[in-house]
Amino acid sequence: MLELRYTVFGTIAQSVRVWARNLGSIFLLGLIFFSPLILYTVHEVMEVGDAGGLSEDRGMWWVIIVAFATYAADQLLAAPIVYGVVQELNGTHAGVGACVWQGLKRFFPVFFTIFLLYWCVLFGAYPFVIPAFVLATGLYVAVPAAVCERPGIMGTLTRSFALTEGNRMRIFGLMILFWGARIGAKLAAISLIDPQGHAGKIQALLITVLAIDFLFGTIGAVMQGVTYGRLRELRDGVSTADLAKVFE
Repeated sequence: MLELRYTVFGTIAQSVRVWARNLGSIFLLGLIFFSPLILYTVHEVMEVGDAGGLSEDRGMWWVIIVAFATYAADQLLAAPIVYGVVQELNGTHAGVGACVWQGLKRFFPVFFTIFLLYWCVLFGAYPFVIPAFVLATGLYVAVPAAVCERPGIMGTLTRSFALTEGNRMRIFGLMILFWGARIGAKLAAISLIDPQGHAGKIQALLITVLAIDFLFGTIGAVMQGVTYGRLRELRDGVSTADLAKVFE
């Protein structure tokens, strides 16, 4: 009998398979939960066209707003996608409407969980960087736990730390690969487009960064769901069929 293990590349491979099989539904869910960021980017693209460029102050605010809005969109998107991932792993297919409904039913626990995640990670990031990574790793499955178990706001955080115990270095490796690829894609886009004050190129860069965040946001949400499912099976002996019963 094979020993159950959590592996980085196994999780990535399974996540990509689930993402590819449900691309249409995930794309529509992404449009819904990334809509504030999409509208903001469209507004900035139009402003760049009208002003003929992007001022230093406006560029700084764009970076800050995109960073915060992207993280929020990633986590909010994870809530309905967790339902879809659980159903997919159980051999069934969940439609967009069912995913959104399950996400909305658990909106407030997820919202307050994300709020606490912000404060925990920011508190760890200032003035120390390493504690922020430790917190982010331990809290990696907080949103899926809030959706599937609903243990209360603080209970969600402690539950995530309990589930990730013993596998945090692997999850840390997963996060390094994921965020390294995401940031690397953005740096490559900046290098290739090379805006340097050209309004058209700046507009192209804003749209490209949005597309990169959208793509990685959807994949990242699936990876959180897959990781949660694997950890529940590994630590609690809970099968995907048992997880699916939570939503009945």
